[in-house]
Amino acid sequence: MNQELNPQIEQALDELAELVCQSLQSEGEMLVERQDALLKTLVMSGHTWKSERTVVEEVERRVKDRCGEQAMHRGGALTALTARLGEKLQSIQRWESKSPSDDHASKPANISSATDA
Repeated sequence: MNQELNPQIEQALDELAELVCQSLQSEGEMLVERQDALLKTLVMSGHTWKSERTVVEEVERRVKDRCGEQAMHRGGALTALTARLGEKLQSIQRWESKSPSDDHASKPANISSATDA
């Protein structure tokens, strides 16, 4: 276990690795269903700043540890799955880093605050 990562990050990385292993074994599409929540957990918990490795590198390493033979024989599929995870992670990071637009003036919350009543 990497000493600098908190338990929440460790759990999310372990779950992603397990889901990728299941996808390599064609045991369902749970990866697609769960990836967004797990990746958002990693973004919100600061994995990017706390780890020496990228999420893709860390998930690949864990997948190889968990289901080594399957990962070796399906290296291309593993690379494709983790690349998609990396793209999705970047998309989530961009989305979370956007601030609300300052183009529009604030609007009153309700009618009483918009009138002199």
